[in-house]
Amino acid sequence: MKIFIAAFNDISEKQINKAVNNFITKFKSTGAEDFVYDDPEVIWFLTGGSEHNALKRIESKNRYCFIASANDNSWAAATEVKALLNEKGINTRIFDYDNLESLAPLYDYIKVQDSDKCTRLGLIGQSADWLVASIPDKDLLKEVLNIEIHEFSHGELNDVVSPSGNTAFDNVFKEYKFGSKPETADYSAKLQSFVSLHNLDAIALDCFSIIKDSSFTACLSLSALNENNFPAVCEGDLCSAAGMIVFQRLTGKVPWMANLNYVNNGFAEFSHCTAPVSLMDGFTVDTHFETGKGAAIRGQLKKQQVTVFRVDRNLEHCFLSLGEVVETDFKENACRTQARIRMSAKSLFLLREYPLGNHHLIAPGDHTDILSEYFSNKGLRIV
Repeated sequence: MKIFIAAFNDISEKQINKAVNNFITKFKSTGAEDFVYDDPEVIWFLTGGSEHNALKRIESKNRYCFIASANDNSWAAATEVKALLNEKGINTRIFDYDNLESLAPLYDYIKVQDSDKCTRLGLIGQSADWLVASIPDKDLLKEVLNIEIHEFSHGELNDVVSPSGNTAFDNVFKEYKFGSKPETADYSAKLQSFVSLHNLDAIALDCFSIIKDSSFTACLSLSALNENNFPAVCEGDLCSAAGMIVFQRLTGKVPWMANLNYVNNGFAEFSHCTAPVSLMDGFTVDTHFETGKGAAIRGQLKKQQVTVFRVDRNLEHCFLSLGEVVETDFKENACRTQARIRMSAKSLFLLREYPLGNHHLIAPGDHTDILSEYFSNKGLRIV
């Protein structure tokens, strides 16, 4: 991380060296080599009277982390510079030196700028016709989130020759026994090979068409890809695919895509027949809920803090909330992996009265800052 120290012109070298040593002692991941004079990512406002020295290092195409404190007019200088840069449309954020435990929040903030590589999303089949609020315009996806849709038929996938050797499916489900395992394993191998053949970064699969014409389901195939941190969603849901892609760009991980089954004043219930198994304390293989066919994940999500989010089909809003998994009871009349999540009264109200759609994405931990920063930067309103 490249850090520039902004201070008044006549500050002594001794004062600078003392500050650097204190910084390195506080943030043990840093060293003297992280401090630069040009092209910084971070500007540390050590004192007041440092505004012009900071502005000389600013380029309009970049975004910057500011570090400031309540001492020596540091915060005052950072505020003055931020006000000017806000006018110019240059993104900055002030981080409180005294309350920073590590530089991880700064890395997350900077990462937003570097997370816009073009993503090739393969839509295999068609989006499910019941997703009436979850199919964004494909040109809009490209313009706002730099996601390109490449459409394929199920026939193109079925024509792929299954590769030999271990697959993502084998790595996760090799020890599990269920009736449709040979067909599921073969389909998973084809899917993994198809992804490589077409250089895809993510897939959205029309999974119900598969169930209609065969005895197996794609639930475990998608779970295996998710477990390898590859964005893969069912029902051809492009909104969920977009959110999953963004989360994977920012964190390197893949969240759980789930139905919103129920909301009251205390909690929301979510469920689905596929999920990354690493999110669970344990799981078994069951049948697919709606059809009773094939194989699905019946898992118990870890009881921990989670982030719940989704975008709308117009890419204007992002629902974003913290929650806590409090129950993972199994009900026969819902998809096989289920979770009751306690959330704030405001979040539950929005889920009941102003939902953006059915499917939501759920990830362990608090990722609200980086998601809020990313989607706000793209012009979406966080709700």
